[in-house]
Formats: sequence, C-alpha cells, structure tokens
Amino acid sequence: MLQAEIVLNYLLWTLVLMPISVLLLILFPLRYSFLSGNSWNFILESLYKYILGFFKSISNFAAIKYFPYIVLLFSFVLFSNLLGLVPYGFTITSQILTTFLLSISTFIGVTLIGFYNNKFNLVKFFIPSSVSQPALLGFLVIIEILSYIIRPFSLGIRLFANMLAGHTLIFILGNFAYSIVLKNIVLIMFIPFAVILLIMLLEFCIAFIQTYVFCILTIIYINDMFNVSH
Repeated sequence: MLQAEIVLNYLLWTLVLMPISVLLLILFPLRYSFLSGNSWNFILESLYKYILGFFKSISNFAAIKYFPYIVLLFSFVLFSNLLGLVPYGFTITSQILTTFLLSISTFIGVTLIGFYNNKFNLVKFFIPSSVSQPALLGFLVIIEILSYIIRPFSLGIRLFANMLAGHTLIFILGNFAYSIVLKNIVLIMFIPFAVILLIMLLEFCIAFIQTYVFCILTIIYINDMFNVSH
C-alpha cells in the first residue's frame, strides 16, 4: 500500500511539474511586453538573466542555441526541489529514477551534440595532446573514457543524495516533534520546531545550489563538445 502511494505521488508530481516548467519557458519569455511591470515577470526576468549570465560565462557563442534547454532544465529541477518543501509535497528529485533519467538523457544529448559538431574528431576529446609516451597515453585515454562515462552517474547521484538526505532529516525531526507534542512536553516543545525551521531554510538554499550545480555541469559538458581539441 505504501509503495503504491509513493508511485502515485511520484506520477502526480511529475505530471504537474513538467507542465509548469514548460509553461514558464513558453508563456513567460522576456519578449512579452504585456507583462511589463508585473512582479512575477520581474522575478522571471531576473532568473532568466541570471541563467543567461552564467551560461555565457562558461560556454562559447556557438553553444547558445542550447540555452532554452538549460532554462527548461533549471526550472524543472528547481521547482522539483522546492515543491518538496511544501506541506504534503513530494520531491521527485529525491527519487533516483528521476535524477538518473535527467542525467542520462542529458549525457546522451551532449554526446550526440559532440558527434554532430565533430564527427569522428570527437575521439580527440579523450586523447591528451601533451603526452608522447605510448604506455602513459594509453592509460590516460582509458582514464578519460571512464571519467566521461561516469558523468551521468555523478550528476544523478549528487542531486538525488542531497535532496534525499535533507528531506529525510526533516521527516525524522517532524516525527520527533509530533511525538513531543503528543506527550505535552511543553518545556522542550519549541526546540524541535526551531530545528526543523532552520533545516528547512538550509534545504531551501540547497535546492538552489543543487539546481545551479546540475545546470553548471551540464553547460560545461555542452561546452566541451565545442572544444574537443582542448
């Protein structure tokens, strides 16, 4: 019964989150002037400019065509993280299936971009240019290939582990606070609630940080596909 409830929550929140992200990308772009002066529009513009700023600081001009995907990815991951802090919410990014789907699909897309831009010259990405010894070169090529293959796993596990750990801690402290309330221990009743509030503030910051890290690494991976010789 519990597993069925988890699956149902996962499907409901996933079906709600993706439309929200798509609508934010399509219905609220900067070119709409009729929303000018609206506070919500100001927030979206600021967020849009912020994402564009760190995108330009990392990637070259040729990669700008993939900026809409970064906006969609950023909004989806951020809302997934934040909605888990809402009472009765469900954090789908604390499910390893979601994070692996995001990371593996991103990894496949980045690899296809690399093949599209470089064809078979993509192999240069795994060959260090400053090494001349054949034995050492072969060893480093294997290391480079393994590090490239590990990328989607590190992306997915990092996001999953951070979100799961924080929300699990909040759940444990919440049950502890509830048990204290039931026992009417008035003297220490406020302590667990104060701790929960602080943890939630920390989780709010972590939600932004993990979204930022996930998107930054994705941009770096995309940019690598335009600079395989380096």
